[in-house]
Amino acid sequence: MENVKAIVSQNLLRLRKENNLTQAELAKRINYSDKAISRWEAGEVVPDLETIYALSEVFDVPISQITESHEEDSEQGKNGGIGQKILSQIFLCCEIWFIFTALYVYLKLSRQINVWQLFVWCVPACMLVLWFFNRKEPMNILLFIYSTVFVWSFTTCIYLHLIVSHPWYIFFIGLPAQGLLIIRYIFNYKQNLKGIRLAKRIGKPLKKG
Repeated sequence: MENVKAIVSQNLLRLRKENNLTQAELAKRINYSDKAISRWEAGEVVPDLETIYALSEVFDVPISQITESHEEDSEQGKNGGIGQKILSQIFLCCEIWFIFTALYVYLKLSRQINVWQLFVWCVPACMLVLWFFNRKEPMNILLFIYSTVFVWSFTTCIYLHLIVSHPWYIFFIGLPAQGLLIIRYIFNYKQNLKGIRLAKRIGKPLKKG
């Protein structure tokens, strides 16, 4: 029975996090208190079959995803998914560089125009792709870097196209955007710390909900 409790608690915690739900939000969806969710995730008790069915509908997964162990499959799927995601990002960035390089060569050969700024435009274009692939992730350091590089490389691209008049003050546009990124990163960092503290508390006896 203890093993069943551990399996169900691990699966519920994993599925709730994968669906970006708090304990309170999940509890509201199935008409329970958040204390009850805490007890299930702590492995104190196992929800009844009717509740497990309701949970499977909320998470849109088979009941077996809640009642059976999936540690090996989850690890393999996670590693495979991460690898595929990284390869997709690298492939798209290479495509962007190829397109911009081909455009540069075409303009250089056919019209004798040296638009070297195209290579600078590759940077914000790649950062946009990387941001798009990671937009659903919490504001981690990589997402913060992608966003920062995009803001300043995009501003640089605009500056290069207006370089005749030397509008150096155009870089002021990036300051409020950078400020917002820093604030968002700090906010999400604090939220992640709260989540870590909560995860450490899971397993301690909680009051019945």
